[in-house]
Amino acid sequence: MTIEAEADIRRKEAVEWFTRLNQRKVTTADVRGFSAWRRDPANAHAFQKIEAMWDAAGALAGNPELAALTAEARRGTEAREKRRPSGRLVSLGVAGAAAVAVCAFSLAWLQQRPATYATAVGEQRTVQLHDGSRITLDTSTRVAVRYTRDRRAVTLTSGQAMFDVEGDAARPFVVAAGDTRVTALGTRFDVRRSGAGARVILVDGRVAVRHDMDRPAQWSLTPGQQVVTSARQPQVMTTDVAAATSWTVGRLTFENTPVSVAVAEVNRYSREPIELQDARVSEIRVSGVFNAGDIDGFVAALTDLYPLQAARTEDGRIVLSRGA
Repeated sequence: MTIEAEADIRRKEAVEWFTRLNQRKVTTADVRGFSAWRRDPANAHAFQKIEAMWDAAGALAGNPELAALTAEARRGTEAREKRRPSGRLVSLGVAGAAAVAVCAFSLAWLQQRPATYATAVGEQRTVQLHDGSRITLDTSTRVAVRYTRDRRAVTLTSGQAMFDVEGDAARPFVVAAGDTRVTALGTRFDVRRSGAGARVILVDGRVAVRHDMDRPAQWSLTPGQQVVTSARQPQVMTTDVAAATSWTVGRLTFENTPVSVAVAEVNRYSREPIELQDARVSEIRVSGVFNAGDIDGFVAALTDLYPLQAARTEDGRIVLSRGA
């Protein structure tokens, strides 16, 4: 018997025991049989997973799809029970069958319907996944998370996110960002959507980055390295990790950065963007650490340190131009 087949048998037995023990009447023989079955650590682990699914089903109870399917399963079970001979013993009662339906649907739900997390402009948030991994979402970011038996899959639809991944050799953690795939086991890395690809920065551990375009390419990063897969000729480069990931602590760090680039970064956190009036302003280089979202503080610093002036339009935009 294969390992997978044995695991399937244990899962089915675990569901049967769970439903049997959740009936209104539980016999002493059932309790003894369950205790003997559960002495096997593998059986105990399988039963714990079913209990976890049941808890997850409770958390999803408000979902109309789950409620409708559970009710349908219960009605079908009640109809079948009525058709059975009254003297025949059945292994699963109505409550037990409903539990099976909920458990089965919960598993399908958790595996097939990704959990989606998003932030608005200027918002940041951290979510903890059920395996202990954490995702910190930057401004205007959207991710979808789907866990299966052999993979933890995350799709970065837009924006930027920091991933703190719990190790699990049996289930690699894969982040998809456009045509880019980042695979990790236990590590910390930053991914930002960039065109059809992404910029990937490794903070700790190791990751494999793959870009599937006309000519697929793959890179292996070590801490302190980055690769921008959307570049014309992507290559692994050393980067200032602290500066590049300072957004996770609410800071934006610039080091001899063109004003045009700095302004584009600051604008990601505001609904009232800064505009550059002429190309000469773009040539100015700026250095400093600024609070993410503090657009007024950023503009004040620029006008104090450089020959620039700022004017606010009626619709809330801030226009930067060279001073007289």
